[in-house]
Amino acid sequence: MQSVTAVARTTLLRSTVRQSTRTAVTPVRYLSSSRSTLHIPRTTSRNHKMASIVQSAAAAAHSAFATVASASQIKAGDSVPNVEIKVNDLEDKVNFSTLQGKNILVLVPGAFSGTCNSQVPGYIDRYDEFKSKGVENVYIVAVNDMFVMQAWKNKLAKDNGKETLPLLFAGDDAGKLASSLGIVFDAQAVFGGPRFMRAALVIDSGKVVHVGVEKSPGDITVSHADDIISKL
Repeated sequence: MQSVTAVARTTLLRSTVRQSTRTAVTPVRYLSSSRSTLHIPRTTSRNHKMASIVQSAAAAAHSAFATVASASQIKAGDSVPNVEIKVNDLEDKVNFSTLQGKNILVLVPGAFSGTCNSQVPGYIDRYDEFKSKGVENVYIVAVNDMFVMQAWKNKLAKDNGKETLPLLFAGDDAGKLASSLGIVFDAQAVFGGPRFMRAALVIDSGKVVHVGVEKSPGDITVSHADDIISKL
């Protein structure tokens, strides 16, 4: 005959196991009179459905954001948006609407990506020519944080045999500039969310002088350094 203690222990174990099959909790180690076992509760189908709904809603939001933003894409003659983003490091910031003189904004979908790695060297090689045309600075801008942008800049310098690069790298980490310019697409499948379309802008003292936006993120034609040089 089982002792009162053994019966109570068995009853508690059965009650706990029944409860664990109904709710998702952290793994619990149950003790019996002979050995201990680890019970890992199953995730309920309700949780799976909720996660799926959240993911679908996020995807729809990203797509809607990109569609609405790109519908109001900036053009030559417009004012540069009054938006402040990070540049050089975590402390420095730049507002392109307040810059004086001619400046070049090279907008790229993502740091370290293959096509972007191929595009930037053209601006490195022709930097002196840009300066001779009266350009104050050339900015490489992506929807990335400054840790990523700085690491990418250092890698590009090394890959191109330079100790440092004269180009300035800016991180639009919150995507405010991308949405304000309207040069944005839904890159959720590759980058996880909205990113800049590949493009290059010439701005002059708060005004947009030229906009070159690629039809596909994989193209480098109207945003190529050679093409932008010809527009100065």
